Amino acid sequence: MQASDLRKTMLLGKKSDRVIFAVTPELKHALSVLAESRCISVSALITSLVVDEVEANAELFECRDGLQITS
Repeated sequence: MQASDLRKTMLLGKKSDRVIFAVTPELKHALSVLAESRCISVSALITSLVVDEVEANAELFECRDGLQITS
């Protein structure tokens, strides 16, 4: 699967799941500053960063009926 196809699969699908995690006030502020500087939401920034990491490790993933982690 091409990196661009992998990115599209992750970003253009229906967003039905949530990931919740705790951060320090400093990290929350840093994310807000970065997001504001890029004119995007914090959620979009985090999503973009995660997708970048998945792309960098694409060999761990395969696409069969959607994105799946290989075992």
